[in-house]
Amino acid sequence: MDKKTGSQKRKAIRQRKSCPECGAPMKPGRTTLHFERGGFYAEVKNVTAMLCGHCGTKSIPGPTATKISDAVKRLFKVGKDLNSTGISFLKVTS
Repeated sequence: MDKKTGSQKRKAIRQRKSCPECGAPMKPGRTTLHFERGGFYAEVKNVTAMLCGHCGTKSIPGPTATKISDAVKRLFKVGKDLNSTGISFLKVTS
């Protein structure tokens, strides 16, 4: 009988994931995502992802991708109503 927890099983699956573009093995890591819309640019840094060392494909877990997408949409929506040249929003690490 397999004694692994759900978290351990998900981690094992992530560690064996193959790249959907080239088939090479993907490894867990961190990346920066870039977004550009309507003359605005945003970066989201230090995002947990599966990364392909062969072709550079990034795979972001569904819940994380949804949270980032929703936050960036809100940021761009607010940004278009501002009369400024730039906005920086950074989380300071402690």
